[in-house]
Amino acid sequence: MRSLPVALIFFLFCLGCHAAEQQQGDGRTENTSAGKNESLGAAADSRAAGQAEGGTEVPPPDTGSSGPANGPAGEPKNETDSEPPEPDALPQGRREGRGGHLSHIEVGQARGDWLALLKEHVPELAGNSEPQNVNPAMLRKLRRDIGGILATEGYFSPTINFDTQVSGTAGGIDRVLVNIEAGPRTAVKSVSLSFSGALADAAKAGRADAIQRRDAIISAWGLPQGAPFRDDDWARAKNAAIENLRSDTYASASISDSKASVGAEEQSAALQLELDSGPPFTLGDIVLSGLERYPPILVDRYNPPRKGENYSRSRLLEFQRALQNSPYFTTVSVSVDPDPDKADNVPVEVNVVERRSRDLGFGLGYSTNTGFRSEVSYRDRDLLDKAWDMRSAVRLEQRRQLAYADVYLPPRDAGYLDSFGVLADRADVSGLLVTRTAFGIKRTSTRGHLEQRLGANLSRERAEPDGEAATFTKALVGTVGWTWRDVDDSFAPRKGQIYQLDFALSEKALISDQRFIRVYAKHQRWIPAGKQDGFVLRAEVGEVFSPSINGVPEDYLFRIGGSNTVRGYGYQSIGIDQGNAVTGGRVMTAASAEYVHWLKESNWGSAVFVDVGGASDTWKNIDLKQGYGVGARYKTPAGPIALDLAYGKQARKVRLDFSIAIAF
Repeated sequence: MRSLPVALIFFLFCLGCHAAEQQQGDGRTENTSAGKNESLGAAADSRAAGQAEGGTEVPPPDTGSSGPANGPAGEPKNETDSEPPEPDALPQGRREGRGGHLSHIEVGQARGDWLALLKEHVPELAGNSEPQNVNPAMLRKLRRDIGGILATEGYFSPTINFDTQVSGTAGGIDRVLVNIEAGPRTAVKSVSLSFSGALADAAKAGRADAIQRRDAIISAWGLPQGAPFRDDDWARAKNAAIENLRSDTYASASISDSKASVGAEEQSAALQLELDSGPPFTLGDIVLSGLERYPPILVDRYNPPRKGENYSRSRLLEFQRALQNSPYFTTVSVSVDPDPDKADNVPVEVNVVERRSRDLGFGLGYSTNTGFRSEVSYRDRDLLDKAWDMRSAVRLEQRRQLAYADVYLPPRDAGYLDSFGVLADRADVSGLLVTRTAFGIKRTSTRGHLEQRLGANLSRERAEPDGEAATFTKALVGTVGWTWRDVDDSFAPRKGQIYQLDFALSEKALISDQRFIRVYAKHQRWIPAGKQDGFVLRAEVGEVFSPSINGVPEDYLFRIGGSNTVRGYGYQSIGIDQGNAVTGGRVMTAASAEYVHWLKESNWGSAVFVDVGGASDTWKNIDLKQGYGVGARYKTPAGPIALDLAYGKQARKVRLDFSIAIAF
């Protein structure tokens, strides 16, 4: 029984010690700096994912406080010693979460280009974050994440302070301000770039091409001495160097050694990189898969790489692009196996997915030029089982009716694309009814930016001006033309230019009713203005040289007006007045200037423009018409749709120009 008071006294003593320890723990504050002995946080790990081969030797950030409490420099610290002091306990009456206290975490004093990265990769610092369950473990993790992100930007000695601001109302939400001083940024002190493999051996042997290739990679190195050291820049520089090798000849090139030694005290980084080129690759036979409907010789028509050629990624991409742009395949993949043991005559693997051979399409549309439109189209990509691509359609418009069938043959080895076709066309525009049938052949070739066209057309035409007798003409016309196209986007250019020059020749002794030479030239230019806007400039001129206008088909004469030439005037309403009709003239010129403004992060835009142009029988009699106005633009995958409101100065009328087509 005497032992009971002794046990009771011992129990009360232990209880008092525990209460004293709890009170002492509640009085700690937070004022720490991130230094050099803690591993990079999860946020930094996620940001570094997907970077180039090789590692970065950097001193990890420290979560301990700066000052004597950390012990002598270089002396190891145990886990307890490295823990920084935690913030003061929050006042009574605050809402508490499990193991902590609910507070808003906000960025306090922090300035630098790295701040946006912290807000993007550290969820607690996002502007719309919910109140956080603040506790010591959470603050340690937050400090590690911030230090890790800053380390990827080259800041290895940041100072991070937490400042608690207590809410003035009972049960309110407190604020924890994160004050960050990034410290000095680490810069590249030295770069050592070395090579091994076949490229290094060839350079040592004195081969000029190998020496030039090696020196070009060194001179193009993207992280030179004195540049700020950032993980992203380091990864990009390594990727650029190795991809330079892999893009041509050395398909299996790799990084054999990669090291970035960072001295946080000196704020400097010493970079070392060794590139192994591996053996030179040469291309072998084409290995086809997925080809079922068409003969293998079809692929040979698209200029494949020849056996024995040096490996070139751009050469394979050019071949892949040619197949992809053909009418026969929906998907094309061209690749080689970068196994260094197969470097000699490595097979070129071509995998294709064929398109359906036949398509039937329907469409509706409207244009202020020719009115409402309906269309039925049919396409057969394997006509007569010869891989001939036939494209045909019947199009019915209010002022024009058209039927055609064109057949495109597979390209020839030299890159020529041959085609032939028939056409029946009836148009009743500006008081002139023209009915035309024609048969034509054409050869097209493309070399870089230049497209060349050669052709011949046999046509028969009936032209009937309103209130006058019809005339009949026939002509056998040879044509040649060139288009030089250099634009940043084929469907919606913003920068670039196009030049076009066409000649047409007809001889009276060969079927034609009149001897003539037709010349037409056009230049169009896109000039960017600011980040989104731009100017569109256009100029065109044409002339028909002939003893007389009689006997020249209307299709080779010039009428202008409408959305594509001079807005504010009716479609093909500018030419030679003949009674109630407008017929074509032998000379023509037109020009246009347009400024387009696109709304930020939107497909909508607006435009202002001015057009001028005229057509007549002689230059002396030409009367230039002017139109100007405003318009709306809308971007689509097939190019922008335009709705223009134009005022024709000479016509003294306001006209709406618009065109849209929907296929289904």
